[in-house]
Formats: sequence, C-alpha cells, structure tokens
Amino acid sequence: MKKAQYLTSVLSIFLLAITHPATAQVGTCTEAQAQATLEVGNIHASIFNNGRLFFDNNAGKSYEVPKGSGVNSIFASTFLIGGLIEDTLRISSSTFGPYEFWPGPLDANGNPPSDCSAYDRIWEIKTSDFEQYEGNGSFSSNMLNWPWELGAPIIDGDGIPDNYNLEGGDRPELLGDQMLWWVMNDRGNEHKWSKEGAIGLEVHVSVYAFEHAKSGGDITFYRYLLTNKNKSPFKDAYLGFFADPDLGNFDDDYIGSDSLLHLGYTYNSDSFDEEGYGNAPPALGYTFLITPEAQTDTLDNDHDGEVDESGEQTGMYSFSFFDRSAILLGEEPAGRETYNRLRGLWIHGHPITVGGNGVDYSTQQTRFMYPGDPTTGSFWTEIQPTLESNIPNQTFDRRFVISGGPFTLEPGESTELLMAVVWAQGANNLDSVRKLKGIVGNMQSTPESYLTSGYRPGQFDQQPPTPESPLGFDQNFPNPFISTTTLRYSLPKTMDVRLAVYDLLGREITVLAEGAQEAGIYTEAFDGAQMPPGVYFARLEADHLQFTKLMVRGQ
Repeated sequence: MKKAQYLTSVLSIFLLAITHPATAQVGTCTEAQAQATLEVGNIHASIFNNGRLFFDNNAGKSYEVPKGSGVNSIFASTFLIGGLIEDTLRISSSTFGPYEFWPGPLDANGNPPSDCSAYDRIWEIKTSDFEQYEGNGSFSSNMLNWPWELGAPIIDGDGIPDNYNLEGGDRPELLGDQMLWWVMNDRGNEHKWSKEGAIGLEVHVSVYAFEHAKSGGDITFYRYLLTNKNKSPFKDAYLGFFADPDLGNFDDDYIGSDSLLHLGYTYNSDSFDEEGYGNAPPALGYTFLITPEAQTDTLDNDHDGEVDESGEQTGMYSFSFFDRSAILLGEEPAGRETYNRLRGLWIHGHPITVGGNGVDYSTQQTRFMYPGDPTTGSFWTEIQPTLESNIPNQTFDRRFVISGGPFTLEPGESTELLMAVVWAQGANNLDSVRKLKGIVGNMQSTPESYLTSGYRPGQFDQQPPTPESPLGFDQNFPNPFISTTTLRYSLPKTMDVRLAVYDLLGREITVLAEGAQEAGIYTEAFDGAQMPPGVYFARLEADHLQFTKLMVRGQ
C-alpha cells in the first residue's frame, strides 16, 4: 500500500469513528457463569458460554492433552466477529474479558431476554444417553431436558415438525460421542471490551469430540450457527478466533500458517519442552472446515480455480499474531483494532509484509504470517524469518488470530462455521508439524463427515488408508528460479492426482497435472517468467493426501 493510500485509509477510519459512534445496548444482563468440560477421548477442555473457550485459572486445566497429564496446550481462546451495519462498525469480541456474549436467544425484534440468567446453562448429550435407552428403555435427564425449544438440534422421529416427542422417536442430534450446546447473544449488555455497538447476533454453539478420532489425531470441534436478528444487513463481516496457545512451557513456541489447509498452528521451537511435554513436543492447530459463503471479493477462497462462484466459502482469510514486546504488533487489541486483525492487517490498518516479523520488512504484502514450511526450512518461517539469515526468531509467549471472511448476513439470515482444534505428536517438534498437516489434509477432503454422530457402530474406528509406500514430492529445482522451475513427484500406486500452483493469497495460477496416474516418477515444469517476483505454493494432492512446497521467483 502506498503512503498516500495508507494515510487516506487511516483518515477514513477516524471519520467513521466520529460520525458513527457506538449505539447503546438494550440489555442489562449479568455476565454468564456456566461452565462445562469436554472430556471424551484424550482431551480435557474447559468450555464457557460467553464467547470464551478454555481459559480456566481456577481449575488449572484449560486444554489438557493428554487428559490427566497435567499439561495444557492452550491457555485461552475466544470467538471474534465484526463487520458493518449501515456503514457503522459493530464488534463482538474479547481476549481475556470482559466478554461480549450473554446467555439466551434474541426475540423477533432483536432484543435479549430481560433476565439472561434463566438461560445461563450449557446442555450436554452423550453416547451413553442413547445406550441407556437402548439398554433399559429409560430416557436420561440429558435427553428429557434437551432445550429443543431454544433451537438445540433434534432428529425428527415422529414426522411431526415443531415438537419434541421422545416416545414418538424424536431424539437430540448428537455430534461426536459427547456434545455440549448453548445459545448466546451479543446484545445482552454494554460492550466494555471493544467499546463498539452490538451486531444483533443470536449464536447456537455445539462443541463436541469423538471417542475414537477419525483422522488419527486428538481433535475437538466447534460449530457456530449465527443468525442476524438486526433489521439491517450485516456486511463486510469477518469472524475468527483469538488463541493464546501454550504447548506446555509457554515461552518456547513458534507459530505458522498454511492457507491451502486453512490452518494456523503452533509448535515447539526445539525438540525438548522444558517443564511441559519434555521430549517430542506436540504441534497444535486451528483449522476451518466449514465457513460462511463468501461475498464478492475477486478471490479464489476455496482454491478450486474459480472466483466468486455460487456457494464459495470464505475459508481462512488471514492469520496474524501479536505479542507483549512490540507496540506496533499490539497487546489486547479492541474494537477497530480487532476488525483490522480479522482483515489480516496490523492493528492500525498497516499491511503485513513478507519477511522478518511482518512489519515493513518488504514491499510484498500478505495476509498470512509465517506461511513457509518449517519441516523443510523453506521460505518464511520463525525458524528462518529472513532469506538473508538462518538466525531463528527469539521465543516468547505466542498469540494469534485466525479469521474467515468477508461475508454478508441479511436480516433473519443464518450461516455456519465449523472449526477444529487438532493436536498431533510426532517423533520430534518438526515431525509433529508434519503429522499435524497430514491429519488436517485428510480432514479438509471430507469436512462434512465430521458433522455426524459417533454412536453409529464402527463409523469412526477406521483410519484413513495409507499408500503402500511413501509418496515422494521433491522441492522444485532451481529454487529460487527466474523463469522456469521443475517439480518432481513419485507415486507408489495408481492415485488420483492434482498438482497446482498458487500465489501467496491462495489464488490458483495454473494446474500442472490432474487426473488418475499410475505408479511411477513424474516431472512437471512451471513457467513463471511472466509472474512477478515473490513466493508461490505448489500443492500436490494424491488421493486423500496433500503436500505443499514453497517456490520463490527471484528478481
């Protein structure tokens, strides 16, 4: 962005602030108090109903993996959302509070309950509830008290809509083997953290996990169904999550992103985590599986070669970080700063640039911090923050924001977000990253398969198929390149292959190979002579597996 454009942008934001002040809130609700534990499988996660996840100073357990180990992988996380209503910025967000969601639904006029405390609860349904009925014919209290009238999902068994008749065959819709559900709104009281007006959102949240992980990792899922109860459209909207991950020891971690996997992640800076996981520390990532339908933005958000097609989802729009050591990077961003974060900008609207710490390092703009592959040491990672030096970044307490957008919600319209937190442990810190990306690649191939119940016998006991021998995908040569570079890969058996090249924003440039290919060694040339200097991704998809190489076109 040129200096004049940047100054114009800052001025427009300032004028917007003084001409459209935040509106008063209609509710007088007290802060939500409900808390529950997601503890199926190998994870103990503290869950809250006010937009906050995991942060539990009292119990000392926020996101404990393995369950019972006493070691946490996440300290805190929160749901963030912001956009424009009648050209006025509206934000509902927080980091460590005060939180800006309250219990209960909104009425037809968009007003919250007069007393939100009546809805201050997290409901639970589990596989054991269904097993109890099938064993002795009795319904558990979880099934009897399921809040279907508030919008909790049900399966219609009696053919009669708008009722909940257990004797007639109606059942709670269980996702996973344990599911927690609640309803919240952002108009229950004043937004003291962001200091912006409310959106008018009603949000139904399902948090769940499977006893047996389908993709081989330790995974928890977070489904948000958002409805605009405002009388005006909610436009240029972005949503996402703030995360303060602590992989055991909080101050020796790095972060990275993979835009093609819609993944933001953290990993240990070396292969030993002091006062935490010890040898072979894990990696952990947030990945978007289902996101709102994108509004017209001229981007190939879903990386299918088409732009702004009907039904295209936003995917991961940006990945940024901030810490406690630099004013420009920011600490506790609120209001408009959060909106900039969600749009892949620094808190004052300044673009992220490739290299170093992302602050004015180069002229190449990006929305994704550290998109290089730390397992190969290629391009821009915390291990190799600059192309001129092999000196890694200093470790400290990492925090990040992963976002999706932009999208629009018309009055009364709903949209869906499905996010997963994936924990993977390999032979060392970088092998954990490899394993994490492999798991997420499997998940991205069939995201809808995770909106199912774990109660169907055997459904989630199967592991994804693996090739008979390792699949090979070599780094392009030469790299960096000036005009043409060559990619080489090998297949152990007949596989459905797609090899494509993308730019740093995830836009597809060309497809080099597509279709079924027999076992063997293949080479493909990429002619980048007409492309501007910069960073590009080569993504190989072979059946359910996905691999990425970063290519640099020099001057």
